[in-house]
Amino acid sequence: MKKLLKPKENHRWDLEGIEFAIEERVGDPALFIGRVAEMDFLYRWAGNIRKKISRSIAFLGRRKIGKSLIVERLYNILYSERKGVIPFYYEFAEGEQNAREFLTDFTISFYMQIIGYYTRDITWNRKAVQPDKRISDIGTLLKEIVPLSIPNKDIITEHLENNLRVSELEKPPYAYIIKAVGVPRGFASMVGVEDQVVQMLDEFQYLNMYIDAGNEDKPCKAYMSPAESRVAPLLITGSLMGVVSNDLMRWLPQRFTEVSVPRMDESESVEMTLNYAGFFGYRTDRETAGYIAHITNNVPGRIVDLLAPNIGKPEISTFEDADRALAWEVEKGRIRSDWEEYLSHAMNSVNDVNLRRITYFLCRHEGEWYYPGRLRQAMSLDLDEGELRRELRLLHRYDLIEERGGRYGGVFDRTLKKVLMTVHADLYGLPVDEFDSYFRNDNMLDYLKDRAEHLELELAEAEELRGKLGVLQGRHNNLKGRYYEQEVLLRLVRHIIAGKGGIVQGISVTEFAPVTGYHLTSGEEIDIVLEGGQSVIMAECKNYLPRYLNKITEKTVDEFIEKAVRLHNDRFSGKELRLAFFSRHGFESRLEPYLEEKGIVTELPGRALSCSHIRFI
Repeated sequence: MKKLLKPKENHRWDLEGIEFAIEERVGDPALFIGRVAEMDFLYRWAGNIRKKISRSIAFLGRRKIGKSLIVERLYNILYSERKGVIPFYYEFAEGEQNAREFLTDFTISFYMQIIGYYTRDITWNRKAVQPDKRISDIGTLLKEIVPLSIPNKDIITEHLENNLRVSELEKPPYAYIIKAVGVPRGFASMVGVEDQVVQMLDEFQYLNMYIDAGNEDKPCKAYMSPAESRVAPLLITGSLMGVVSNDLMRWLPQRFTEVSVPRMDESESVEMTLNYAGFFGYRTDRETAGYIAHITNNVPGRIVDLLAPNIGKPEISTFEDADRALAWEVEKGRIRSDWEEYLSHAMNSVNDVNLRRITYFLCRHEGEWYYPGRLRQAMSLDLDEGELRRELRLLHRYDLIEERGGRYGGVFDRTLKKVLMTVHADLYGLPVDEFDSYFRNDNMLDYLKDRAEHLELELAEAEELRGKLGVLQGRHNNLKGRYYEQEVLLRLVRHIIAGKGGIVQGISVTEFAPVTGYHLTSGEEIDIVLEGGQSVIMAECKNYLPRYLNKITEKTVDEFIEKAVRLHNDRFSGKELRLAFFSRHGFESRLEPYLEEKGIVTELPGRALSCSHIRFI
């Protein structure tokens, strides 16, 4: 099967040949735009599973960043290519689940997807990834397998029967967890199984939050050994980056390589905005699409939330429409509810007033970083430093702020800033009477500041590039000049060998010494010095294009003569001085009388041997 990861123009993807074994939450597959770098990275990582060299990775990013969309597309590509890497997708969901139920559910989901891969019947896969659609007990799945003719059927049957027996035994809850998470590796490592497995585990933070493992309150520890598998490595994702990263560091050290999912590239997010706007039937131009991408910080899910139609929400065709749609979203739309959910995770443990004030302050001062002591002073917080540090760590854990080397900054999401401005304006002393105008002006101010920064950066980069180009052009011109000097010298030598006379008259083939780039003690340079027994030739070479011949002036000739005479007096005073001036493209006619006046020889005998495009003076 040929490679199916095929980018097209404008950050689109070629969908030919891809079977959509699982339904992608993007909806119409054509709506998946961009993420070229991320898809290429994961595709190469998955390809290396066949070589058994890929390690488990944690693909982490904030909610709405598009992690699941990327993973789902990778799943469908691997399923379609049939290159021996079987994709397995499982989403840890919110809601309590006991360990025995998890063992059954995880086992059934895995083997239904194995069956779907082998039978090429995507019905198995579609049902397997939906908790309310997949088979509910292992016994039923065993009966469904009986009439099938698939590879590794005996191994699959044996493993299912074994897990069914284990699920019926009374064991400590954590034992069921260990049994469950070992299922994919157990299958892929069996003798006779030639395929590898890639485990795509979505929303990994919910494993610890919602699965009851009894006395072991961190069931993620069960992955300590499976995460090291080379035949069934894990690709885990998590929306609460701080939570997942902390869990991996504490309970699964050195088991996962963390990969942060960035916001979309600006050009990709603009194309995505235009694509969605077209699907919704909006007349959105590229400039407005750029504004939408800006106020959503190039976060794919936020772009979709802003564009998605609703009753009373304006269709977006202009900047003003985008402002009004954002105001609608932060007042009663999905953007507000999503951020309120994030805030609620942290509010249970901290002073919610301080939480909102700190979060808003850091969002508002985007790009600035504060140590706790400086932040307390800047905000006049009535908290001791220890309490403030605890609250900051919690806010970071729930992805409401960022941390770098002990300093804290805003999460750089303007939609969070707008939610805090709108819902909690009283906490920040915002102008209530003129709030709508303030809200819109704040959007535009952010946008213009960002454009100005981009422009300054582009100008600085352009200036730097111009400087580099100037250096390179200078080096290039210098090399061309040196080559031309060698070319002229070669022709002089040929004239000496041919005995043509003129400027080389009397110079013997056996007694001349040529030098290019002869440096005087003053630091000046003469392009060619050719010393014979009784005479010395000094030549100036110019490789100017015809449009620059005006640079060769009387002053140029005088300066050459003056330094040549000095060199002659200092170094070659006992020999006859002969001067030549070479120009690949000749001279302006106004200069010729002056050259003649100086008595400089202008022709070589035997022009057939001379360089017709060089004029000797």
